[in-house]
Formats: sequence, C-alpha cells, structure tokens
Amino acid sequence: MAPSSSILDKNAAAAPAHSDRADNELVARIRLMLALSALLVAITDVIGPGRANKAALLVLSAYAAACALAYVCTRFEQKWTRGKLMHRVDAAMCGAMIAAGGQADIFPLVFMFFAIVVASLRYGLEEGARVTIMAVVLYCAATIANTHAVAEARLYLRAALLLAFGRAIAQLGERHIQAARREALLRDLNQVSNPRFGIDRTMTAALEHIRAYFRASTCFTVLQDSDSGLYEIRAVRKDGPVAAPAQAVDAALARAMLPALRNHVLFYVGPHSWGLGAAAAALTHPGTAGGWVPHEGPSMHNLGELLEAGSYISAPLVFGRGKGRVFVTASTRNLSRSDALFLARIAAQELHAIDSIDMLDRIASDAAAMERKRIALDLHDTAIQSYIGLQLGLVALSRHATPSNPLNDELAKLVAMAGEVVVQLRDFAQGACGKPAGSEPIFLTALRRQAAQAMTSYGVDVRIEVDGPLDLGDRLTAEVLQIVREGISNVCRHTEAKRAAVLLRCSESLLRIEINNEHGGGQPPPFRPHSISERAIALGGAAFVCQGRFNDTIVCVEIPL
Repeated sequence: MAPSSSILDKNAAAAPAHSDRADNELVARIRLMLALSALLVAITDVIGPGRANKAALLVLSAYAAACALAYVCTRFEQKWTRGKLMHRVDAAMCGAMIAAGGQADIFPLVFMFFAIVVASLRYGLEEGARVTIMAVVLYCAATIANTHAVAEARLYLRAALLLAFGRAIAQLGERHIQAARREALLRDLNQVSNPRFGIDRTMTAALEHIRAYFRASTCFTVLQDSDSGLYEIRAVRKDGPVAAPAQAVDAALARAMLPALRNHVLFYVGPHSWGLGAAAAALTHPGTAGGWVPHEGPSMHNLGELLEAGSYISAPLVFGRGKGRVFVTASTRNLSRSDALFLARIAAQELHAIDSIDMLDRIASDAAAMERKRIALDLHDTAIQSYIGLQLGLVALSRHATPSNPLNDELAKLVAMAGEVVVQLRDFAQGACGKPAGSEPIFLTALRRQAAQAMTSYGVDVRIEVDGPLDLGDRLTAEVLQIVREGISNVCRHTEAKRAAVLLRCSESLLRIEINNEHGGGQPPPFRPHSISERAIALGGAAFVCQGRFNDTIVCVEIPL
C-alpha cells in the first residue's frame, strides 16, 4: 500500500525533475555550453605557461567530450544520465582544472557552482552539501598542490565563502523539493477522497500517504464520539492492510493520548532521539497567531514513552461526530516544527474534506436505501402478489383437470415456474431492502442469480470466481455488479458460447474483472464493449478485449483502487 516509488519518498522527492526529458536535456545543454565556452577561452586566452597550458587544454577537451557524450545519451534517454554521476563529475572537474592549469581561474568556480545548483535542485540539502564539501576539498587540495602554500589565508577565506554559498544553495534546493513533495501529498490526498472506496479504505489511504510523506513509523487518529463518549483509534504502519477499520480503545488510554491543550499543535523530540546533536524539545503551538511555546510538565514526555517514539507531532482533528487528534510518530528520524504545522494544515483541510465527502456519501446511501425499500414494497404489492395469484389460479386449474388430461404435465411445469419466480422476486425484494437471505454477501448472491438466469434462459453455463476480499463499498459494488451483468448479457445475446466465466481479482490497488467466453475456434472480429468501457472510464479505469490461449475471448476491466 505504501507509495514506494512515489514523489513522497525522500530519495525520489525530485523524481519528476530528474526523470523529465526536457529538464535533463536543458541541464545537459547548459553543461555542454559551459564546457565548450571554457575550452574556447582556454584556446584563445592562454591559461598557463608551457606544460600547464597543454594539460589544461587536455582536461577541458576531455571534459567537453564527456559533456557532448552525456548530451547525446540524454537525447536517447539513457538511464545513467538521470542519476548523480554527472554533477559529481562536474565537481571533480573543479580540482582537475586547477591541478592542470596551475592557478585558481574562474572556470573551476563556474563548474563548482553549476554542480552544487544541479545537485541541490534535484536531490535537496544532503546531496547539495555533499557536492559542496567535495568540490571545496578538491579545490583546496589542487590549489595547495600547485602553489605549495598550505597556510595561505586567501585560500581558506575562499573555501569558507564557497562553503557558505554552497550551503545556501543547498538549503534553497531543499525548500524547492519540500514544496514539490507537499504539493504531491495534497494532490494524492485529493485523489483518495473518493466516496466509492468507502470510509475505511479512504482514511487508510490518506493516513498512509501522510505517513509516507513524513517517513514516519506510524500515523494514527484518536477520536471521541460526541454522542456516545466512546473512543476509537485508526492506525496505519508501513506495509499494513489496505483498509484499517477504526477500533474501540480504552477510555483511560485514549485520554492519555489527548492532552489538555486540545486545540494546540504538538511537537516533541525525545532526549535520546535519532541523530547526532539532537536536543530534546516539547513545544506547543496555538495553531493561529503566535509562536511555539515550551510545554511545562512531563505529559508530552510520558506520551512519547507510551508511543515508543523518539519524535512525534500531533494536530487537532474534527472528523464527523468525533473530535480528537492525528499523530505522526517516527523512530528513525527527527520530525520538525514545520512538519507539525503542515500536519495541522492537512488535518484542518484535507482530512476535513474527506469527512465532508463521507457525510455526503452517507446521505446518498441513506436516500438510496429508502428508495430501494419503496421499490421493494411496490414490487411486493404489484408483481409478487400478481404472480402469487397466477400461481393459485394455475393450481386450481390443474386440480379441475382430469387425470387423463394431456396438459397435466405442462400445467405442473407452469405451476413450478410460477413458484420459482415468486421465490426469486421475494429474494430480490429482501435484497433491495438490504436483507440478504443467506450468509453469502448480497453482491455474490446477485451474481449467482444472474448466472442461473443465463443458464435458464439461454443455456449458458456461467462460472463465478472471486479472488480476494471484495470490500468495495456500496457505490463501487453497484457499478461493478452492473458491469458484470452487462458482460454476461453480451455473452448470452451476441455469442453462441455455451460456457462462460466471470473472475474478479481484488488486490490492494487494483480491481480486475475478466469475463471469459469460448468462441469454438472461430475468432470473432475486433470489437469494443461500449457500455462496459464507458462505465470503466467513469470509474477511472479502462476496459479492453484480448484473446485467450484456449479459443476464448476475454473482456478485461481494470479499476484502480
């Protein structure tokens, strides 16, 4: 369930930047122009005397050739051009050019800053700082090797300035990536806010996206129902279930996780948290105007021990009739105060939007349930009563017939058929009211009834197979049922098949429906099931037709979850 290759992952935070072909070509083109400009200036304006000039020209020529090769490979989208190799080569060129030229010229500084900018904008603070240190060390080592002046004050002053500028550039790159990650998280939260998935799946997906963004251990909510006063908790961990239902929790434990400052944002870093030089902190923020205030007392520290978290952040949350908090805990990294404020924004806007959608979905479901009940009552008063009257009339007619009447067998068949129709109508009425006749889910009951009707009316044996739990929610279940009905109807009405199969596979991220029918070796012409395709597209999926290995045609529908 975790978005392992998502932009929310820190290592892939700038994935669109270094995987976009236009961006890669732009960086490669700028690198090649800088290399060619440096080479042209070195040819027209001698860098150093004698062998030093020849060595500098040789280094610049080799680098320009490498930049040209990188540009060509970028045009063909070679994988290695999207990694960290080239900007590290740029940093290495800094030392090589100084060592070859014999003096600190402008070109090494240009390539150094270019390497730092590329690394920072693509990979953030860590890679930007790493490239900065690498470039500065090479710069100093090459300069000392050429000038033999280890303690020259100007050299160390330049190194300090380069480190300061490199750090500033890396910090700006980190802010750029953080903004991209936040935008991606908000976009993903808007995408999971879909009522057809049900509230359990939707909330689980939202909490998992939040956990993945903060690279945290767990993300959970603690809510108290305003009517009953009961507490419930919903928690997600890495590689957890796709739908984590809310579970009741002991009132004393819940109150321990809900501090007295119900409307404040919490930020806590333990004294033995991960990271060198990490200082313990327990701060609260009012969430509006004002700043962070130290929290007095042991309650936040005790909560950190209760959660077994070296660092955690929390924000107030109002969801439906419940009020409480959302928590993010981390054991392998330290969360920050900006993380806490961003979590408060998520709780106030994105999670509240999911609650509004869920409320509208419940209203629509209640209205649909009332409409189904009305239809069931009308069905009972009209069709069922009429068939019962027909059944009684046929029974009376068969009783009046003499034993030697040649129509007795036909009358008996009509009486039995009328009785079966009455049973089916009653089952349908009960199902419409949400009262399935047996322990089997009403979704499968409806599918098996459709398969039985195909056998009775058309002589087509339809096999129903289900792989995985079909916990899809009311609205998506109704759409899937209609797709399967349409597929079975198409097999019965438009083919000469005597056997068919319906296979439903439900994984964590995809629902796949396969409607299979034999064609007896005569492969049908290419076709597109319009109604099924339109329904699949409306659900965000797709439908396509393929030919199986055993003289069969398969209509596949894939719906992302």
